[in-house]
Amino acid sequence: MMAPETFIPLPGSKEDNWPSFNRYRVSYLVYLLIYPIPWLIHGSATIPAVLFSVAAIGVFLLLYFAPYRNDRYYGLPEIIFTALLGFATSWTHADWMVFNIYATAMCACFQQPRQALLTILGLQGTLFGFAWLQDKSMLHASFGAFFSVITYIGTWMQWKLGLQNLQLRKAQHEIRTLAATAERERIARDMHDLLGHSLTVISVKAELANRLFETQPDRARRELQDITQIARTSLKDVRDAVTGMNGASLQHELDRARKALEAASITLTVHHDDHLADHPQSSVLAMALREAVTNVIRHSGAQHCVISFDCDAQGQPCAIRIEDDGASYSERLPEPPQEGNGLRGMRTRLAAAGGSLMLSHTPRGLRLTASITP
Repeated sequence: MMAPETFIPLPGSKEDNWPSFNRYRVSYLVYLLIYPIPWLIHGSATIPAVLFSVAAIGVFLLLYFAPYRNDRYYGLPEIIFTALLGFATSWTHADWMVFNIYATAMCACFQQPRQALLTILGLQGTLFGFAWLQDKSMLHASFGAFFSVITYIGTWMQWKLGLQNLQLRKAQHEIRTLAATAERERIARDMHDLLGHSLTVISVKAELANRLFETQPDRARRELQDITQIARTSLKDVRDAVTGMNGASLQHELDRARKALEAASITLTVHHDDHLADHPQSSVLAMALREAVTNVIRHSGAQHCVISFDCDAQGQPCAIRIEDDGASYSERLPEPPQEGNGLRGMRTRLAAAGGSLMLSHTPRGLRLTASITP
């Protein structure tokens, strides 16, 4: 004997999934209109039969909508009880086989096709057997079994479509969540690079202007003007980054690096910058250059900085090397460089563009190499 099928919880919240997922089942209640047709044709309705039928239909409706209240699928007990309601109402001379249609349609909720098939066969066999015992028309029973199977097929197709739509909505929700997380991470990286660099340059220039205020007021005034211009440019960059339109220029970032390093009293040497041309991925290298120069100014304590560009066969920049002499001389091997939020963000940005980041010690200091695939 087959074990009863227990209720299977529906994934997700009841409010979001179940009512909209199974709303089409309400339309199947139209089959109840078939039930009183024999009364209308033969005029065989009696008060006891009508009262008993109303009570049976009321019990059926409670059973039919039970999954809506409990957030569960139908199970074998509900199917059997629905079929028994039909047999119990056979004496009323109404079309009691309509309950077999509902019982058969409920089998669409089974997860195992074999269990659904055996239950359907059992229901139809019981229908024919009961009709034979009650001396009912086998033709009528055949129509009842036919509509039961057709309704099951339609319900099964709608059920599968509903499951697929539910899975699709969940997948779309996950995609939106991942996209929002990626966008937040992008904005966080851009804010770190933009504000970290700009605030570092502003801090260096403010200190320089303060030292020159008494001895070289004209130069101090120029430094203050530069601070104002940097603040305005940074504000524009922040707005562009927030709206996702940040397209940093490699040449522009190199010019900013010259001014920032000069203000920090760090000598800059640039190699292979004669024909720098921006291309769709050059903004990634530009942001890497910005973060690298910021780190040189803030953390290295260097006196000299060398920036070198590598270009591909078309003359487009594909790699940048930034070296400084900030590390102290020592005979022991230096420890591996530590990466902060800025370098981790730079590595992520380069990886998204198909590039890579290398950070290593040299005999004189530190070397950072950022490369992309054009």
